[in-house]
Amino acid sequence: MHSDNGTNFRSADSELKKSIKEWNTSKITKNLQQKGVQWHFNPPAGSHHGGSWERLIRSVRKILNTTVKEQPLDEEGLHTLLCEAEAIINSRPITKASSDLNDLEALTPNHLVLLKVKPELPPGVFNKDDQYANRRWRQVQYLADVFWKRWCKEYLLQLQERQRWSTPGRNFCVGDVVLIVDDTSPRNSWSLGRIVETFPDKKGFVRQVKVKTKTSELCRPVTKLCLLQESEDY
Repeated sequence: MHSDNGTNFRSADSELKKSIKEWNTSKITKNLQQKGVQWHFNPPAGSHHGGSWERLIRSVRKILNTTVKEQPLDEEGLHTLLCEAEAIINSRPITKASSDLNDLEALTPNHLVLLKVKPELPPGVFNKDDQYANRRWRQVQYLADVFWKRWCKEYLLQLQERQRWSTPGRNFCVGDVVLIVDDTSPRNSWSLGRIVETFPDKKGFVRQVKVKTKTSELCRPVTKLCLLQESEDY
Protein backbone atom coordinates (compact mmCIF):
# COMPACT_ATOMS: atom_id res chain seq x y z
CA MET A 1 0.00 0.00 0.00
CA HIS A 2 1.35 3.42 -0.95
CA SER A 3 0.32 6.85 0.33
CA ASP A 4 1.67 10.22 1.36
CA ASN A 5 2.98 11.00 4.84
CA GLY A 6 -0.25 12.34 6.33
CA THR A 7 -0.65 11.94 10.09
CA ASN A 8 -3.98 10.19 9.54
CA PHE A 9 -2.27 7.55 7.40
CA ARG A 10 0.52 7.13 9.96
CA SER A 11 -2.03 6.57 12.72
CA ALA A 12 -4.02 4.17 10.56
CA ASP A 13 -0.84 2.21 9.82
CA SER A 14 -0.08 1.66 13.51
CA GLU A 15 -3.70 0.80 14.31
CA LEU A 16 -3.91 -1.73 11.48
CA LYS A 17 -0.68 -3.42 12.51
CA LYS A 18 -1.91 -3.68 16.09
CA SER A 19 -5.28 -5.09 14.99
CA ILE A 20 -3.73 -7.58 12.56
CA LYS A 21 -1.53 -8.97 15.32
CA GLU A 22 -4.61 -9.49 17.49
CA TRP A 23 -6.48 -11.21 14.66
CA ASN A 24 -3.60 -13.54 13.90
CA THR A 25 -3.17 -14.66 17.50
CA SER A 26 -6.74 -15.11 18.62
CA LYS A 27 -9.33 -15.36 15.84
CA ILE A 28 -7.86 -16.56 12.57
CA THR A 29 -7.33 -20.23 11.95
CA LYS A 30 -4.28 -21.70 10.28
CA ASN A 31 -6.06 -21.94 6.91
CA LEU A 32 -6.93 -18.24 6.97
CA GLN A 33 -3.73 -16.74 8.30
CA GLN A 34 -3.72 -13.01 7.72
CA LYS A 35 -0.83 -11.74 5.65
CA GLY A 36 0.97 -8.72 6.99
CA VAL A 37 0.34 -5.44 5.16
CA GLN A 38 3.38 -3.32 4.46
CA TRP A 39 2.67 0.38 4.14
CA HIS A 40 5.08 2.41 2.00
CA PHE A 41 5.17 6.15 2.66
CA ASN A 42 6.37 8.85 0.32
CA PRO A 43 9.16 11.10 1.56
CA PRO A 44 7.90 14.04 3.65
CA ALA A 45 6.82 16.97 1.43
CA GLY A 46 7.20 14.70 -1.60
CA SER A 47 3.61 14.36 -2.77
CA HIS A 48 4.82 14.30 -6.39
CA HIS A 49 6.11 10.77 -5.71
CA GLY A 50 2.49 9.63 -5.85
CA GLY A 51 1.60 11.60 -8.94
CA SER A 52 -0.40 8.80 -10.57
CA TRP A 53 -2.99 8.67 -7.80
CA GLU A 54 -2.67 12.26 -6.58
CA ARG A 55 -3.76 13.49 -10.02
CA LEU A 56 -6.89 11.33 -9.88
CA ILE A 57 -7.65 12.48 -6.34
CA ARG A 58 -7.35 16.09 -7.46
CA SER A 59 -9.72 15.65 -10.41
CA VAL A 60 -12.29 13.77 -8.30
CA ARG A 61 -12.16 16.33 -5.49
CA LYS A 62 -12.50 19.24 -7.91
CA ILE A 63 -15.55 17.81 -9.65
CA LEU A 64 -17.22 16.63 -6.43
CA ASN A 65 -16.83 20.10 -4.93
CA THR A 66 -18.73 21.66 -7.82
CA THR A 67 -21.26 18.82 -8.07
CA VAL A 68 -22.45 18.71 -4.46
CA LYS A 69 -21.80 22.34 -3.54
CA GLU A 70 -25.45 23.33 -3.86
CA GLN A 71 -26.91 19.86 -3.35
CA PRO A 72 -26.88 18.86 0.33
CA LEU A 73 -26.65 15.10 0.80
CA ASP A 74 -27.07 12.99 3.88
CA GLU A 75 -24.36 10.52 4.87
CA GLU A 76 -25.91 7.61 2.98
CA GLY A 77 -26.40 9.68 -0.17
CA LEU A 78 -22.82 10.96 -0.08
CA HIS A 79 -21.51 7.44 0.45
CA THR A 80 -23.49 6.20 -2.56
CA LEU A 81 -22.24 9.07 -4.73
CA LEU A 82 -18.63 8.34 -3.75
CA CYS A 83 -19.12 4.67 -4.65
CA GLU A 84 -20.53 5.70 -8.04
CA ALA A 85 -17.56 8.03 -8.56
CA GLU A 86 -15.20 5.18 -7.68
CA ALA A 87 -16.90 2.93 -10.24
CA ILE A 88 -16.58 5.65 -12.89
CA ILE A 89 -12.88 6.22 -12.25
CA ASN A 90 -12.13 2.49 -12.27
CA SER A 91 -14.09 1.90 -15.48
CA ARG A 92 -11.63 3.91 -17.58
CA PRO A 93 -9.82 1.88 -20.27
CA ILE A 94 -6.15 1.15 -19.67
CA THR A 95 -5.30 -0.96 -22.69
CA LYS A 96 -6.86 -3.65 -24.86
CA ALA A 97 -7.60 -6.91 -23.09
CA SER A 98 -6.20 -9.33 -25.67
CA SER A 99 -4.11 -9.52 -28.83
CA ASP A 100 -7.12 -10.59 -30.93
CA LEU A 101 -7.64 -7.98 -33.65
CA ASN A 102 -11.41 -8.42 -33.46
CA ASP A 103 -11.54 -8.10 -29.68
CA LEU A 104 -12.26 -4.49 -28.73
CA GLU A 105 -12.74 -5.21 -25.04
CA ALA A 106 -10.63 -2.87 -22.90
CA LEU A 107 -8.81 -3.78 -19.72
CA THR A 108 -9.92 -1.52 -16.86
CA PRO A 109 -9.06 -1.22 -13.15
CA ASN A 110 -12.47 -2.75 -12.38
CA HIS A 111 -11.36 -5.94 -14.15
CA LEU A 112 -8.53 -6.24 -11.64
CA VAL A 113 -10.41 -5.06 -8.55
CA LEU A 114 -13.87 -6.57 -9.05
CA LEU A 115 -13.10 -9.24 -11.66
CA LYS A 116 -16.06 -7.94 -13.67
CA VAL A 117 -16.11 -7.69 -17.45
CA LYS A 118 -19.32 -5.79 -18.16
CA PRO A 119 -19.67 -2.19 -16.88
CA GLU A 120 -22.36 -1.21 -14.42
CA LEU A 121 -24.73 0.94 -16.48
CA PRO A 122 -27.03 3.48 -14.76
CA PRO A 123 -30.40 2.08 -13.58
CA GLY A 124 -32.45 4.53 -15.64
CA VAL A 125 -32.50 7.93 -17.30
CA PHE A 126 -32.14 10.94 -15.02
CA ASN A 127 -32.52 14.66 -15.72
CA LYS A 128 -31.99 17.97 -13.98
CA ASP A 129 -35.39 17.86 -12.26
CA ASP A 130 -34.23 14.82 -10.30
CA GLN A 131 -31.80 16.92 -8.28
CA TYR A 132 -34.81 18.33 -6.43
CA ALA A 133 -36.71 15.02 -6.25
CA ASN A 134 -38.06 13.67 -2.99
CA ARG A 135 -36.55 10.32 -3.85
CA ARG A 136 -32.96 10.62 -2.73
CA TRP A 137 -31.77 7.75 -4.90
CA ARG A 138 -32.81 9.63 -8.05
CA GLN A 139 -30.99 12.72 -6.82
CA VAL A 140 -27.81 10.71 -6.21
CA GLN A 141 -28.06 9.00 -9.60
CA TYR A 142 -28.46 12.36 -11.32
CA LEU A 143 -25.40 13.72 -9.51
CA ALA A 144 -23.48 10.59 -10.54
CA ASP A 145 -24.40 11.31 -14.18
CA VAL A 146 -23.19 14.90 -13.75
CA PHE A 147 -19.94 13.62 -12.27
CA TRP A 148 -19.53 11.20 -15.21
CA LYS A 149 -19.95 13.92 -17.83
CA ARG A 150 -17.63 16.39 -16.12
CA TRP A 151 -14.95 13.84 -15.28
CA CYS A 152 -15.00 12.35 -18.79
CA LYS A 153 -14.57 15.79 -20.28
CA GLU A 154 -11.56 16.54 -18.08
CA TYR A 155 -10.03 13.07 -18.43
CA LEU A 156 -10.36 12.95 -22.21
CA LEU A 157 -8.84 16.41 -22.51
CA GLN A 158 -5.79 15.09 -20.68
CA LEU A 159 -5.52 12.18 -23.12
CA GLN A 160 -5.88 14.55 -26.08
CA GLU A 161 -3.42 17.12 -24.77
CA ARG A 162 -1.00 18.14 -27.47
CA GLN A 163 2.07 20.29 -27.14
CA ARG A 164 2.74 23.06 -29.62
CA TRP A 165 4.32 21.47 -32.66
CA SER A 166 8.02 22.07 -33.17
CA THR A 167 8.51 18.82 -35.08
CA PRO A 168 5.89 16.70 -36.89
CA GLY A 169 4.09 14.34 -34.52
CA ARG A 170 2.87 10.81 -35.05
CA ASN A 171 -0.15 10.34 -37.31
CA PHE A 172 -2.93 7.94 -36.48
CA CYS A 173 -2.27 4.65 -38.27
CA VAL A 174 -4.31 1.68 -39.43
CA GLY A 175 -4.50 -0.79 -36.56
CA ASP A 176 -4.39 1.79 -33.76
CA VAL A 177 -6.86 1.13 -30.94
CA VAL A 178 -8.60 4.38 -30.05
CA LEU A 179 -11.09 5.73 -27.57
CA ILE A 180 -13.95 7.54 -29.30
CA VAL A 181 -15.12 10.76 -27.67
CA ASP A 182 -18.91 10.52 -27.46
CA ASP A 183 -20.81 13.00 -25.31
CA THR A 184 -23.95 10.85 -25.45
CA SER A 185 -22.40 7.69 -23.98
CA PRO A 186 -24.18 6.44 -20.84
CA ARG A 187 -22.32 6.31 -17.56
CA ASN A 188 -19.40 3.85 -17.40
CA SER A 189 -19.65 3.19 -21.14
CA TRP A 190 -16.55 3.82 -23.23
CA SER A 191 -16.60 3.55 -27.02
CA LEU A 192 -13.53 1.76 -28.37
CA GLY A 193 -12.58 1.09 -31.95
CA ARG A 194 -9.77 0.11 -34.28
CA ILE A 195 -8.69 2.35 -37.16
CA VAL A 196 -9.20 0.61 -40.50
CA GLU A 197 -8.53 3.53 -42.85
CA THR A 198 -6.88 6.96 -42.68
CA PHE A 199 -7.45 10.08 -44.78
CA PRO A 200 -4.35 12.33 -44.88
CA ASP A 201 -4.53 15.88 -46.20
CA LYS A 202 -2.30 17.44 -48.85
CA LYS A 203 0.53 17.85 -46.36
CA GLY A 204 0.36 14.23 -45.26
CA PHE A 205 -1.28 14.86 -41.88
CA VAL A 206 -4.14 12.55 -40.97
CA ARG A 207 -7.21 14.63 -40.16
CA GLN A 208 -9.91 11.98 -40.47
CA VAL A 209 -10.08 8.22 -40.01
CA LYS A 210 -12.51 5.35 -40.36
CA VAL A 211 -12.95 3.42 -37.12
CA LYS A 212 -14.38 -0.06 -36.71
CA THR A 213 -16.33 -0.58 -33.49
CA LYS A 214 -18.12 -3.65 -32.16
CA THR A 215 -21.27 -2.77 -34.09
CA SER A 216 -20.37 -0.52 -37.03
CA GLU A 217 -17.80 1.56 -38.88
CA LEU A 218 -17.60 5.30 -38.23
CA CYS A 219 -15.78 8.22 -39.80
CA ARG A 220 -14.40 10.56 -37.18
CA PRO A 221 -12.01 13.53 -37.06
CA VAL A 222 -8.85 12.90 -35.07
CA THR A 223 -9.96 15.56 -32.58
CA LYS A 224 -12.65 13.11 -31.43
CA LEU A 225 -10.21 10.26 -30.82
CA CYS A 226 -7.78 9.35 -28.05
CA LEU A 227 -4.99 6.90 -28.80
CA LEU A 228 -5.25 3.93 -26.44
CA GLN A 229 -2.70 1.59 -27.99
CA GLU A 230 -0.50 1.94 -31.04
CA SER A 231 -0.65 -0.53 -33.88
CA GLU A 232 1.82 -3.38 -33.56
CA ASP A 233 2.86 -2.76 -37.17
CA TYR A 234 3.82 0.87 -36.51
